[in-house]
Amino acid sequence: MQDEIKVTVSCGTKFHSDHVAYQLSKHNMLDLVLTSHPAKYYLNRVPLKKEKVRFLPPVFLVVYGLRKVFGNSMGLTNWLNYRMPLLYDKLAARSIKKTDVLLTWAWSGLNTIRKVKETGGIAIVEECGSFSRFQNEILAEEYKALGLEFDSYTPQFIVDRQLLEAELADYLLCPSKHVAASFIKYGVPAAKCKVIPYGANIHLFQPKEVEKEKFKILFVGTVGVRKGLIYLFRALEELHGKYDFECTIIGGLENQFKPVFEKYSHLFTHIPHVPHTDLVNYYAQTSVFVFPSLDEGMALVQLEALACGVPVICTPNSGGDSVVEEGREGFVVPVRDSESIAAKLKILLEDSTLVKLMSENARAKALSFSWDTYGDRLSEFIKSIKN
Repeated sequence: MQDEIKVTVSCGTKFHSDHVAYQLSKHNMLDLVLTSHPAKYYLNRVPLKKEKVRFLPPVFLVVYGLRKVFGNSMGLTNWLNYRMPLLYDKLAARSIKKTDVLLTWAWSGLNTIRKVKETGGIAIVEECGSFSRFQNEILAEEYKALGLEFDSYTPQFIVDRQLLEAELADYLLCPSKHVAASFIKYGVPAAKCKVIPYGANIHLFQPKEVEKEKFKILFVGTVGVRKGLIYLFRALEELHGKYDFECTIIGGLENQFKPVFEKYSHLFTHIPHVPHTDLVNYYAQTSVFVFPSLDEGMALVQLEALACGVPVICTPNSGGDSVVEEGREGFVVPVRDSESIAAKLKILLEDSTLVKLMSENARAKALSFSWDTYGDRLSEFIKSIKN
């Protein structure tokens, strides 16, 4: 009989680490969670046992507090935002005990990885998003193309640190093929990159029987350059007046994107914020979800839309190509291609039978990407690397 494998999860803030830890606990693999996320909020989504979590000083609350007061424009906030992961890493490295496997989050695991590998453990880095160098390059190009100033570069010391973590780690856990490719492009061996897409809350997000009187297009996310919304806007402009449809954009508007947003604002309705649990009501009214992002790890809104039976039009860079099968649950279009978005929307606008079929396929696909499925895949992967 194989010895029990013990995994330590280290994540400064929550992200989806609570879901991951809970899944590992269900497979009897979780030894301990290290986090700086406040205890009051960490345990509210999954029934994770409190004794399995060690709460380190909540250092990220400093940045959170400054953002609440000053927003993201304050220099000190940005300076601290990139340095708190380093402080957390020092705290985690001091707190971690001998473990078979470490699963740590990018930017905040360098010292912890070294500590674990000194004692013979295996180190896995969770890469929520693409490699920072890739992000910097593609966003700088896009801002320049739009005539906007790009002032949100990830600092070079973070880029260097992320690459060093990737080199020291035994494996990178990637939520999409796009994330894996962004590291492989800069020299990380493909054999190190394991792709396991995230799960969706298929119990909260599920289809509702609603009469759809008009073809409705939906986007949910930050309204800014990175999401590639200019290409959705241009597609809407191409179809405007030729077809009867409505478009709703849900999400906070980035200041720099305002000039672009205002130019096309007559084409859609903008809702700055909707509570996460209420999004299901918007998905229920939707004919197609469009997510033209230039760069993501794996945008969960795509999975939520699928879970509600909504076809998805996305880009490979959204992570959606790890979930959406072309022509089955939706379409995968190239980045920066408004003509392709318009062409796919036109197909759906003209074929209600196809929309219905894709809707049924969407829900079926989402059921295969639940958090339980994620847990099964992750536990099997960990077993395979310990054999």
